[in-house]
Order: sequence, then C-alpha cells, then structure tokens
Amino acid sequence: MLDWKRIKYVISIPNLDFRPKDKKNEVVFLGRSNVGKSTLINTLTGQKIAFSSKKAGKTKYLNYFLLDETYYLVDAPGYGYTAYGSKEDKNFAEMMENYFQNDFLKCAVMLLDTRRTPNQDDNLMISFLKEENIPFIIVFTKADQANQSEKYKAKTLGATLGAEEVFFSSPKERPDEIRKAIAAYLESKKDGR
Repeated sequence: MLDWKRIKYVISIPNLDFRPKDKKNEVVFLGRSNVGKSTLINTLTGQKIAFSSKKAGKTKYLNYFLLDETYYLVDAPGYGYTAYGSKEDKNFAEMMENYFQNDFLKCAVMLLDTRRTPNQDDNLMISFLKEENIPFIIVFTKADQANQSEKYKAKTLGATLGAEEVFFSSPKERPDEIRKAIAAYLESKKDGR
C-alpha cells in the first residue's frame, strides 16, 4: 500500500536526458495551463508539495516528485497558453515529444476542467496518447465549481474519449479512487507499459 504522504520534490528537468538515473516507474500529469495539475498532486499527497499559481504558464519544466521512495509523479507544464508566446509553445512540444520516449512511463493522468469543453490542444494530446499506446485516465477538475448539468456532460464526454477510467476531483473530496487507479498503473510489472 503506497504512503501518499511520503512525497518529496526531486528535480525539474527540461528533457528526458536529465531524468533521475534510477529505474522507477512514473505517471505524468497533463492538461492545459491552470487546469489544476499541481492542485491535484497536492490533493493526492495531502500537502502543498507542487507549486500552483493563479497565473497560467508558470511551470516550465517536468517536475519530479518521489512518492513513497518507490515511484515518480511528474508534473508537466500546461499547454495551450504561455505568457511568452510561440517560442515556448515550440519548446513545450519538443520537450514533451522527447519525454514520451520514456520506458518508465506507465500512465498519463489527463486533466480536463469539468466546466469547459475540451479544446483543440486537449483533443490533440488525447489523440497522441492513443496513437502512442500510452494508457491514460481522465480526471475532471474543479468539480466543486460545476453544476450537475456540467458534470453529466463531462462524464458522458469522458466515456467517449477512450480513457481507461474517468474521475472527478475537487480539493474538498477524498481522492482515494484516483490514488487507487494511479497506483495500479505504477505497480504494473508489464514491460512496455
């Protein structure tokens, strides 16, 4: 049983060449800027370990957090918005293309805002995960700010996007089911995902 409270920041890297040299499995958190990736990591671990900002586009590198001395949670920069323009968009694309050549990546956690329709960038990322055969779950964030109609639409949409599982998250709810799903992928011993 993973101890989600045993978490520590390890390193921020610009590409896979700088990944820690151990052979620990990892899961990456993906989504547009300001969708709540860092907030979800903090909710899962029960502490403010990942930096979250009200201003979109703050995370620039892949941030590695060591979970229970056993696995990595990787907080990726958000896509679809940068405060600095298209050069950073290109850098992001190159960094992520390099990152996905990662033999230790077991699963992606794709975050979507419960209140918003997935945009072109979201759809491109989901298509890429499918093409590369990277298992992914969808977590709809900010569920506490959504009405019942928005939650229903999100759940229906999630079922059509090809995710292995679909969850809702808010800072007020216990994330036990999300933890269980992530742990199952991290603990998978299968080669090649």
